[in-house]
Amino acid sequence: MAGTARVTPLGPPDYRVPVPSDFPSAVVAEDGVTLRLARDSDAELISAWTQAPEVHRFWGGRGLTVEEVLIKYTGRRAPAVISYVVCERTMPVGYVQAWRRPDRCGLDMFLAAEAQGRGIGPRAARALAAELTASGWTGLTVDPALDNPRAIAAWAAAGFVATDEVGVDDGRPTRIMELAPRTVDAQRR
Repeated sequence: MAGTARVTPLGPPDYRVPVPSDFPSAVVAEDGVTLRLARDSDAELISAWTQAPEVHRFWGGRGLTVEEVLIKYTGRRAPAVISYVVCERTMPVGYVQAWRRPDRCGLDMFLAAEAQGRGIGPRAARALAAELTASGWTGLTVDPALDNPRAIAAWAAAGFVATDEVGVDDGRPTRIMELAPRTVDAQRR
């Protein structure tokens, strides 16, 4: 077909490094929101989401190619980064990743433009944070751009609180936010 890009697989279909036991393979959140591991077959959809200015403005500054998504967002960075697709009533609507370094661990997320502003992000973040903290993760952080008040408000709604620390991501200043201990305690009940 004219205009259709061919994707050269980087490994076997849905190649994935085994997910460590302290990373959930699926998460059920509130009100029909779920998370599942991202797969190679999600690459075109994830790439399409990043083409929207509402998404790429705060996620790298440009849309991602399918090849870039296959390399970074469908499981090839495990076990350091685990990639999930956020679903609302089984419909894929966004992407979230959980990552861990020796000095810090955290989440990064974006929702498709049409899924923004409906409370899906906070529900997904609360559920994944609960699963990770139940598995022993501590000091869970996020770093929304300072000029993205919607993301800051969404992370706050998920139980993250702003710290005095400012970071930089993709050349933009960010606000480091940590999962509030009271949120962790409430999630364990």
